[in-house]
Amino acid sequence: MEFVLVFAILAVVLVIPIMIGARLVGARNTGFGSALLAVVIVAALSAVIDSTITNDVVAFVAAAVIGAFVLSGILGTTFFRGLAVSVIAAIIQVVVMVLFAGAILGSGAVVT
Repeated sequence: MEFVLVFAILAVVLVIPIMIGARLVGARNTGFGSALLAVVIVAALSAVIDSTITNDVVAFVAAAVIGAFVLSGILGTTFFRGLAVSVIAAIIQVVVMVLFAGAILGSGAVVT
């Protein structure tokens, strides 16, 4: 049961924002499988970039450019729309995390 809950939370926070972003920019592939594959590949490439490039600014730019290319290739859209998908997904992820934090803090689940 806990595994299903963790998978559902990860899907809500990571994959579904990519699906929403893909639909908003009019990408060809907007399904769960395509979005999941994109998330896994972008996360792996980001880890490789972070471990190989020491300058934070260069690493950020490289990860953004490579991530946009990956998203555009997997989701079937242009580079700039792939970049837009990543921005849209990031905004959705921040909003969802703020809502989760508010729900946890508001429910008194945090013991001080």
